[in-house]
Amino acid sequence: MVVLVLEASTASAKAMIYKSGEGIVGILPRNYSPDAGDTVIYDADKIMMETILTGKQLLEQKKIDHVDMVATCSIWSHSLVMLDKDKKPVSRLSTWADTTASSTTEKYRKDNSLFTSLYKRTGCPIHVTYTLWKYMHQKENSNLRNVSFIASMPEYLFLKLTGEFAVSKSTTSAGGFLNLHTLNWDEEALKLAGIDASMLPKLVDSEYAAPLSKEAADILGIKEGTPVLVTGADGCMNQIAVGGFSDNVMTLSVGTSAAMRISTEKPVLAEYPSTWCYVGVEGMWITGSATAGAGNCIDWIGKKILGFNGGITLKELDEGAKGALLKGDAPVFLPFLAGERCPGWDDTKTAMMTELKINHDIYDLYYAALEGVLFNLKHCYEITVPIIGQPPKYISISGGIEKSPFWLSMASSIFGLPVYVDGLLHTSMLGSAYMALKVLGEIDTVKNIKPLMKNRCEPDHSTKEFFQKRFEKYLMYYRQRPTCN
Repeated sequence: MVVLVLEASTASAKAMIYKSGEGIVGILPRNYSPDAGDTVIYDADKIMMETILTGKQLLEQKKIDHVDMVATCSIWSHSLVMLDKDKKPVSRLSTWADTTASSTTEKYRKDNSLFTSLYKRTGCPIHVTYTLWKYMHQKENSNLRNVSFIASMPEYLFLKLTGEFAVSKSTTSAGGFLNLHTLNWDEEALKLAGIDASMLPKLVDSEYAAPLSKEAADILGIKEGTPVLVTGADGCMNQIAVGGFSDNVMTLSVGTSAAMRISTEKPVLAEYPSTWCYVGVEGMWITGSATAGAGNCIDWIGKKILGFNGGITLKELDEGAKGALLKGDAPVFLPFLAGERCPGWDDTKTAMMTELKINHDIYDLYYAALEGVLFNLKHCYEITVPIIGQPPKYISISGGIEKSPFWLSMASSIFGLPVYVDGLLHTSMLGSAYMALKVLGEIDTVKNIKPLMKNRCEPDHSTKEFFQKRFEKYLMYYRQRPTCN
């Protein structure tokens, strides 16, 4: 069996070819072109075409003209593109990174009853991340006369490939419109938005497939009618690939943003909105936390504050940060450059670098950024674990953090748990390939996929007290940090 995986991610188009018995035989990632957008706002048709063309290029490179299934992947339903009666875009596509709707979400969050009740039903707090709240902002501030349908990135990718307007319950559970308990559209959310279900895509299972359209087939150079698996969410597909549905494993993805996830057999929600809960696959759910600041904070401090232009290596930065750790008096960094997701869901919150001293150098600032991102995640972890009921056995970690051995070791010590790096690249696409293999009958269940545990970092217990004191200081500044009004 040959599976072509296409992924429309936040910043890039990606393609993978997976063959039974061989595994991954090709991967091609390509950043979206500058005229397509800037990770915050995109031209929906351009990024979808660039995703399809990336698949075409990989197929040509590997001289493959037949695939048994096209599996698709994108971000969770953390985006919005509005469509007309012909399902053509009448707006740009707003990603999770677009915080324009913060004035609207801030207003509605003041209604504590609404804030809590929506979360309890949908698993999604009131936040600019979600499709519902991006739409609410547009509704209250724009003329939506020509809007007939509401979509996010995943269903628009599926629409462009098949002509069918459909979304999996798993993927759309991260958009704010789905009721976690009934697995149907939440009537109160629809009423709040002033819409009916006819404006939303058809709800389907995660193993649903539709035939590839002639237009998309001609571009890809493969057979019309090839089954296309409904688009999976990157976080859920990542959970599959690393074996997160098989055992008590917490997965932690640290890329542009960051997310920690653990699989549960039922919806698990906090008493007050702080975590999220989405639908997984095979009757499972995923509970976790997500932060808006991770690799984007490291890029920001490197390029805009420290002025790096390729003149210093990551290895040199790591060595310098080790020295900052030994000195023990680095600044404290709150990584809210793109607002806050978990645990406070305050999209107006801003970043802060405090306790700066004249003797601090570039390595102290770099260390502070690494530590601040992990402390935000530690804050989320300490809220997430109690509602789950038990700590994970270990953390499986992936993303840009893998490039920094020092950052990985810091993560292990700060969480006080072994951290495993599986060495997999593009895990969300691999998870999508596994889902395709299940639909094609090659595997029985994704629950049998086990963690690879290629490399292991153990916590340095000698730093436990040091990190605890630093974390308490971080929490002190977090509680004092005002929001932007």
